[in-house]
Amino acid sequence: MDNNLLYTCFTMDCEEVGANQGGPVTWEYGERAIRGYCETLLGHGLGATLFVVPKAAERYADMLREMAQVGIEVGLHYHAQDHGYPDYLGAFSAEEQEKMLREGTDQWSQAMGFAPRVFRPGNFSANDATFPTLVHLGFVAGSVSCPLRNFVEAKANWVGAPLYAHYAHKANRLLAGDLLFYEVPVTVDWESVMWGGKTPLELRIEMVDARNHGYTVRKAVKRQLEAGSRQSSLVATTHNIFDYASPAEFRRQVLDGLVAEMQRAAEMNGLRLRPATLVGLR
Repeated sequence: MDNNLLYTCFTMDCEEVGANQGGPVTWEYGERAIRGYCETLLGHGLGATLFVVPKAAERYADMLREMAQVGIEVGLHYHAQDHGYPDYLGAFSAEEQEKMLREGTDQWSQAMGFAPRVFRPGNFSANDATFPTLVHLGFVAGSVSCPLRNFVEAKANWVGAPLYAHYAHKANRLLAGDLLFYEVPVTVDWESVMWGGKTPLELRIEMVDARNHGYTVRKAVKRQLEAGSRQSSLVATTHNIFDYASPAEFRRQVLDGLVAEMQRAAEMNGLRLRPATLVGLR
């Protein structure tokens, strides 16, 4: 990839109504959120990656296939509790994860008509078995990690994990390696603390306003350039629980403002802003 470009990955976790871990108030509202998010980003000349739980894939299949036709990347999102399991994904063994994720992938694929290639677990919950399991199931990329997150209750322990995109390690989720799975973490401010120390400030649209996200953006770009990165990228995230179709919605305003902050950061560093899918970054 061109090292004069700043790649942007805007992601969204698309949840089901009545989800154990939170979801839209109605299916219609959730669809409006997804459409509004994607159309706003497309209007800025950017794109999105949608991580979709299986039941939402069934409900939104037509819309999601439509989005895929215009370059939106669509992958699997998975909350173990929504499928009757008693804990988060990172609490289970390799064999258990393979069974769970195969069931979820089959349900998703039957709805969509094709198999997902990218993945994100609910709450970024994972353990050392997760990356090899994903490769065995045919996934090639994902946004599994949230660097510095230490959310023990959710089995989401990422202290020490790489801050930026890398190939995963076959035995240790906290290391870069040569496993054929490209991990693209959510961008974080590594010097911040949120949620009582459970996570740093993430480039999560609903966390703070655009100005504060701008600080994270500039710090992340500067750090990547100073490290001599061949590929500078930013990964933002959100959920389908906000009306991104409405200009009056505060999170929509934060989204527009975040795009402007990214554009300014690119210009300040002599870069050009470009959208990228996770598979494209790989």
